[in-house]
Amino acid sequence: MTNNMLARDPAAKRQQLGFVCAKAKRQQQMFSVAKAKRQLQMFSVAKAKRQLQSVQPERKSTPRYGDKLKN
Repeated sequence: MTNNMLARDPAAKRQQLGFVCAKAKRQQQMFSVAKAKRQLQMFSVAKAKRQLQSVQPERKSTPRYGDKLKN
C-alpha cells in the first residue's frame, strides 16, 4: 500500500500503527529480558565473589624482619 492510500484508509492507518506499536512492544520486551539477564549475571558474579572471600582466611599484614630495604 502506498502512503497516499494509508492517508485515505483509516483501517489501513490503524493497522500500520498497530504494527509499529507491536514492534515497539517486542523491542521493549527484548530489552527488558536482556536487562534482566545482565542483572542476574551481575548478581551471580557478586555472590560468587562474596562466597570466595568468605572461604579465604583474612590476610593480616605482618612485618618482615628478614627483608632489608634497598635504597
